[in-house]
Amino acid sequence: MRDPLPGDALRNILPEVRELGAYTLKATEARIKLNQNESPHDLPEPLKREILERTARRPWNRYPDFHPEDVLQGLGQLHGLGARNVLLGNGSNELIQAIFTATVGHGQAVALPVPTFTLYAMMVRANQGTVREIPLLPNLAYDIRAWTDEADRGEAHLLLCSPNNPTGSRISPHHVDDLCQRTPRLVIVDEAYAQFGDDDHSTLLQRHPNLIVLRTFSKAVGLAGARLGYALAHEELSREIGKVKLPYNVGLFGLEIVRTVLRHPELLHGHATELRAARNALRASLEELPLEQVHPGFANFILFRTPHAADLFHFLLERGILVRDVGRYPMLRDCLRVSIGTPEENAEFLDAVRQFLAQKQDAP
Repeated sequence: MRDPLPGDALRNILPEVRELGAYTLKATEARIKLNQNESPHDLPEPLKREILERTARRPWNRYPDFHPEDVLQGLGQLHGLGARNVLLGNGSNELIQAIFTATVGHGQAVALPVPTFTLYAMMVRANQGTVREIPLLPNLAYDIRAWTDEADRGEAHLLLCSPNNPTGSRISPHHVDDLCQRTPRLVIVDEAYAQFGDDDHSTLLQRHPNLIVLRTFSKAVGLAGARLGYALAHEELSREIGKVKLPYNVGLFGLEIVRTVLRHPELLHGHATELRAARNALRASLEELPLEQVHPGFANFILFRTPHAADLFHFLLERGILVRDVGRYPMLRDCLRVSIGTPEENAEFLDAVRQFLAQKQDAP
């Protein structure tokens, strides 16, 4: 038997996967964490205790519900749909992966906005599909004409993130309605940040069997640590995608969380109204500063550009404030993204930015 050679362990890995870079996030400790678009508000303690007590009463030696009808029915009713229109996931990312597994074969194209959430392109390529990039306009708005042209070609599935991460850009239900009519392919709308904007694309589902809408509990609901999301689709699409979704993908703990949230519907919007107002106020304050650009957006974060982005990032981190440097994204050179935190966190972030810019102006 010969000794192993370099590369032997990789021979059975698909070349499309070997070519990918891993999705990573450097673990950085900070007193004020404003880098991952999380809610600054945790679930209330009484509800946590209720979930834990309900979970404790369930038999842990048994599998969770294979088809949690009450959960699926409850989520569907939120959007005027039925249980068969809903797929529940261990985070909406898992459902995106299932959608691509079911629909993206060798060479199948998926059109994506650029820049956007990097995981989309990774999952398309891992499924041996091809990515068609549709850049945002210079002002980072969706290029509606380019998306219309792509839909008219009828070759690629369309994936739109609205509001888009990391730019906050939106595409209206009116335009998505038009795209669904123009293409026989799927139109997938990731609405992870929907509660912070003004749109609800799920209202189009009864009209378009080729539309899929994704929602998450990670942002407005404040349950990023629980990893819960769901997809809404025509029941035929839902059934077929469900074949490649892993069984028992949401455990009994997650199911009890969803049941609790459905019993307390005010949690679905969480602190979204408060965070929207805080976002608008913080953006207005940043626009008064000598920054190169502060982008409008409809999510729970603000994207802004400064030629001193790298220095500002480290200045903030030295003061215990962690934001996201997105300068490596296409079109986002010298950009930082800051999540909306508590009023105190937002104020401390703003004061630190002011201090930094004042020092830059005073420097010889």
